[in-house]
Amino acid sequence: MRLAAAGFSVVIRALPLSWGRRLANLYGRLLYALTPRRQRLADRNLVETFGERFSPAERRRIRLAVTQNMCKVFVELFRVGALTRERIRDLVPAEGLEHVHQALARGNGAMIVTGHFGNWELLGARLATEGFDLGVVARDASDAGVTSLINQSRERLGMKVFGKRDLKTMNAHLRGNGLLGILPDQHSRKGSILLNFLGRPAWVVRSPALLALRTGAALIPGFCLREPDDSLRVVILPEIDTRDLDDRDEATVELTRRINAALEEQILAHPEQWLWLHDRWKPAAPEHEDKYLRREAEGAPDDAGVPGT
Repeated sequence: MRLAAAGFSVVIRALPLSWGRRLANLYGRLLYALTPRRQRLADRNLVETFGERFSPAERRRIRLAVTQNMCKVFVELFRVGALTRERIRDLVPAEGLEHVHQALARGNGAMIVTGHFGNWELLGARLATEGFDLGVVARDASDAGVTSLINQSRERLGMKVFGKRDLKTMNAHLRGNGLLGILPDQHSRKGSILLNFLGRPAWVVRSPALLALRTGAALIPGFCLREPDDSLRVVILPEIDTRDLDDRDEATVELTRRINAALEEQILAHPEQWLWLHDRWKPAAPEHEDKYLRREAEGAPDDAGVPGT
């Protein structure tokens, strides 16, 4: 796997980007055919989120687009790693960068909150071209060599890579007025709370909210959207308001809800760009599920299932 990934990255860096994307589309079709269990999971996720909004044929189109997009993400990461900062800026225009500059001017750091949506890797690459002190939180691949290869590409683009459990380093980075990219849209039980995500109970990590409350760092939603012609553009939205949050425990839950809402808005608007192949809604323990449903019905802030900091 390691040798195949290394060879693939070398080939991709030698090809024009348009050819690399065509290759990714072909590989995506193959991957679509070879992953029936994942495709059934993605189809179920789409049905449970959108109901009858999409026909079976439309859901197949979305699932194929998601699978191909996943392949293009890494083709583009390897290819863009060989480009200059100026070329990356031309390739990935960005709007809303003033929100990052304004937040960092306060001196408390900032977090770019995004998801496995569009090309999340090139969101970081584009931000790095602005000269920000950028760190990204990344989950390791199953093979250490593949992880190293991907992280080398990220570092070549100007990103520091932090492990998902390395909260002390993230905290220090923010206190040094750094910019931190974080993707809180996948399932995780440790340090999570049970909240609604796209209409269903899901375990949601609370570390972005906790880091923001501890350090005073701004939380800024940001996304790298893929256009129909495969061009990319970064959209940075205004920071999430935290001024009305006082009580620490309730603030963590409410701020996590607001992060969810920012992610949900983009996913619902562009469903073909989010990773429906991931098992986002793994079942909660019955006692937590019951407590969650009861508190939601009562309109109370939910703190069920908090396993610790």
